[in-house]
Parts: sequence; structure tokens; C-alpha cells
Amino acid sequence: MHKTETAFGLGYYDGPNGELTHFFWCRPESVQHGPYRVLWMVYHDRAQFLELMALLKGLGDQVYLVTMREPPGIQLQDLIAEPFRQRRTREDSKFEPGIRAVAYAQFRICNLPACLAQTHLWDDSLRFNLPLTDPIEHFLDESSEWGGVAGHYVVTLSPSSGAERGLDATLPTLTASVGAFTRLWLGVRPATSLAMTDELSGPPGLLEQLDRVLRLPEPKPDWDF
Repeated sequence: MHKTETAFGLGYYDGPNGELTHFFWCRPESVQHGPYRVLWMVYHDRAQFLELMALLKGLGDQVYLVTMREPPGIQLQDLIAEPFRQRRTREDSKFEPGIRAVAYAQFRICNLPACLAQTHLWDDSLRFNLPLTDPIEHFLDESSEWGGVAGHYVVTLSPSSGAERGLDATLPTLTASVGAFTRLWLGVRPATSLAMTDELSGPPGLLEQLDRVLRLPEPKPDWDF
């Protein structure tokens, strides 16, 4: 919070006992006209979110540009009138508006049974074998308490999903690396797409079933806006 002397926060003390309920913390490149960079934002519901957006808009008479990460599930461009007109008039400017996507983190499953135990899908149910590879096992010492998640699993995708070590000869088999299966589990890409571009393979019928059962929204933790 104190990376720079000019960083500051604005928000509202609307709790039952006067607690701080919603606010943002930002760091200005130039205090007078910006750009202002919103480092983080806290809110609990739609009303609080829109109130913070209105607060930022209220700075517009003085501040020419505010940048921030898009909150999950929200596209900030929806809140801007004539966004492309603004971009044209400020093209190649210090205050040029736009959307930039940058990956700040890499996600991976570290405990497959625990992750699937928290996975609750619709009424569809699907079971399959999963021989899972994990490249991290080649970089761990024998003394390491955790050796990755490689191995053979029987996976159930249903309202009560799960994974257990073993092999069931009556089930179809999906072969995957932990990275590819993590992308499938999070909804980054459907199984049929991952089979074309990533370390994931299986019978066409199983891939099509996975596409149907894992009808997940595309994960977007945050985007630079």
C-alpha cells in the first residue's frame, strides 16, 4: 500500500458499525492528470461495484485515464459510451484507452482427488480412466514429501465428482498431462480442442462426452483494462 508516496485509496464506510465496506487503492503516474492505476478493488455486490465505478468516473474532470484489471465476469467496456471513438481520438497518446491481456500466473492441479471433490456439475455423469503425467516429478528429490500427481486414476464427473487411484478395464481412457487436464478442468478449452493442440488424447466419443459434460464458463481471473 505504500510503494509510492502518491498512492491513495477512496471508498465507503457503510458497514453496520461504520466498517470499511468497499474501496479501491490506486497509484497515479501523475497526480494532476494521471494515468491512475487501480491496484486493487474490494466490493461485495453489484451496488457497491457500480458505486466505485461512479466514484472513478467522478475523477474524470481532472484525470484523463484510469487503468485497472477487469473484475471476474465483468467487461468494463460495457460501461463506456462510444469506446472506439475515444480510442481513435487518443490514438498513440499517453492516455490512449484500450484492453490488454497479460498472463500473470500459471495454474495447475496439485491434488487431483481434492480438486475433483470440489467439482459439482449438472445431472450428467461420466466415468473414465485417466493416466496422468506430471513433468515436475523429474525435478523433485526422492526426499520430497510431494512427488506431483502423476499416476493412473479413475475419474468421475457428476454432481459429486471424484478421482481415485486405479484402473477400470471397462471404462474408456483419457490420456493427459497435468497441464492439459488442468485447462480442461478449469474450462479454458474443450476436450476436442485440447486434443488437437495439447497433451491430451482419447477416443472421439469420450472427447465429445467431455465437451458436453464440462460446459464451463471460460475462466478470466482478471484482465488489464
